Amino acid sequence: MRRLQSESTRAATPLFWRLSGPREDFRGERKLRAQGEGLNRLEFAVLAAVIPAVVVVAVLDALWRLGGPWVAWGGVLPVSGLALHAVAVLPGGARPAGGFWKVAILLGLWSIWILSLPDGGWVRGVALATVIFLSLQVGVGLVGGVWSRLMRVQGWVGVVARLLAGVLVHLPALAYGWKTGGGVVEVLLFLGTGLLWVWGTFLPGSQLFGPTARMVEGEGVLVTVDDGPDPVDTPALLDRLDQHGVKAVFFVIGEKVRQHPELAREIVARGHELGNHTMTHPQATMWCAGPWRTRREIVDCQRAIEEVTGQRPRWYRAPVGHRNYFTHPFASELGLEVVAWSRRGFDTVERDVRKIVSAITREVGDGDVLLLHEATPVAVEVMEGVLERVAPRA
Repeated sequence: MRRLQSESTRAATPLFWRLSGPREDFRGERKLRAQGEGLNRLEFAVLAAVIPAVVVVAVLDALWRLGGPWVAWGGVLPVSGLALHAVAVLPGGARPAGGFWKVAILLGLWSIWILSLPDGGWVRGVALATVIFLSLQVGVGLVGGVWSRLMRVQGWVGVVARLLAGVLVHLPALAYGWKTGGGVVEVLLFLGTGLLWVWGTFLPGSQLFGPTARMVEGEGVLVTVDDGPDPVDTPALLDRLDQHGVKAVFFVIGEKVRQHPELAREIVARGHELGNHTMTHPQATMWCAGPWRTRREIVDCQRAIEEVTGQRPRWYRAPVGHRNYFTHPFASELGLEVVAWSRRGFDTVERDVRKIVSAITREVGDGDVLLLHEATPVAVEVMEGVLERVAPRA
């Protein structure tokens, strides 16, 4: 059985780990070079500018204090070069994050020293900016770490913890409104928390409300099929998969499993795996469902699959990928891991099979999770087109 791959942004520092989207997809040699490294593009661009700039300013200031302007301007480039080489080599280690924090401590100590001097001049501005940047790193790391652990609490305890966290997140806006009587700042604070909620709910790969996997470990791709079982499409899809020797994961709807138990059992009998896709597939309202309905949808589907097939699903996929605020506590309580996808072709709305297949298989690589659907007019043709391209790697 394939195992899910932990989501990573490849960032080495807390600020960029939290702000960046899902990990970048490197292919071929670039992927081999990037594995295990802190190669987040946004992080690299910022740190490649910030750290050398601060080092150059520190060197210029030190030379100025030691020998005046001629020594400073004459020696800033060679001494900065040596300092940057030292920064790159001396704090090194097995993990990029460790190297960053060693550099951060050095720059932080320098910044605090400059701010303590009465004659810091314009360098004080650079030191202050450095302290703010490093404080953001520490703050985001601490808050993000607490939030991540909170989002992993299971069951009703997890629901209560999330409700309390939601209140705490809104406290700054409430406090400001109480003190000032409201205004633009309060509106902006509420809009900010609202955008965070939208990000966590509607972005399929978002990790904000809990771990959501988009990739699997190992070589090859994983074919997944949503919205079955379907009396027309399921038998044909199973035949196509058998012809190409590919095993898939069918994320099935509990009601349909009850209606077509023989199809659910046939999926398992042919060596495929079943995943939980809610009991009724409320795609228009699952994103805003409360804790009671969320739990009912997930638990009832799990029960239906187990009772009909004897197989206990280990993965859950939300309708349309929209996980609400209460999804993870109940999914994890049942031992379910939440799964999204890395490649899709919008086959529920698009009817051009070639366009769908191209979107799903373009630059497909090891670990990709492919999203297909049944119970659509093009389900069988899409499956055939995808399998022709990826079967050797599935």
